[in-house]
Amino acid sequence: MGGLLTKLRALFSRKMELVIVGLENAGKTTFLNQISQGEPGQPVPTIGLNVRQVQKGNLSMKIWDLGGQVQYRPEWPRYAKGTGAIVFVVDASAGDLLQLARKELHLMLEDRELTGVPLLVLANKVDLEPHLSEPEIIQGLNLDYVIENPWVVISISALRGTNIERVVDWLINKSKET
Repeated sequence: MGGLLTKLRALFSRKMELVIVGLENAGKTTFLNQISQGEPGQPVPTIGLNVRQVQKGNLSMKIWDLGGQVQYRPEWPRYAKGTGAIVFVVDASAGDLLQLARKELHLMLEDRELTGVPLLVLANKVDLEPHLSEPEIIQGLNLDYVIENPWVVISISALRGTNIERVVDWLINKSKET
């Protein structure tokens, strides 16, 4: 009976690969921990990358969490190719870094092989004051000029778990479109 249930579940399950990128200390690994374990875990800088398999409902996700330090940024497009979504994490409490985040995001999106890949921008650290609003993130990242990739901005607190369910819902809906 268990084998039949496993086969039925496989018929209705979906798979998605996604990449999490953003500047160092934006909260990428904290978000990954929150989505995979339901808690933020201990914040430790990512050296290179982390890869995790995460199951949410009938969606199985392979998630690549890439380091945000300057030496790893040229690798972002390589890992983003062929994925179901790019998750770009921005520290919404560090407005002074928004210009650099914009530069790195647009540099990555110049790669023609990423045309059409959905972009989910997570405005993280909204539990801290002051923080940028979603319209300020859109303007600061020049997202209105990103026309070849469908995009959305969701404000979250990876540390507190704020809006993580909204992110999961977005990912599940995106997986249905592919």
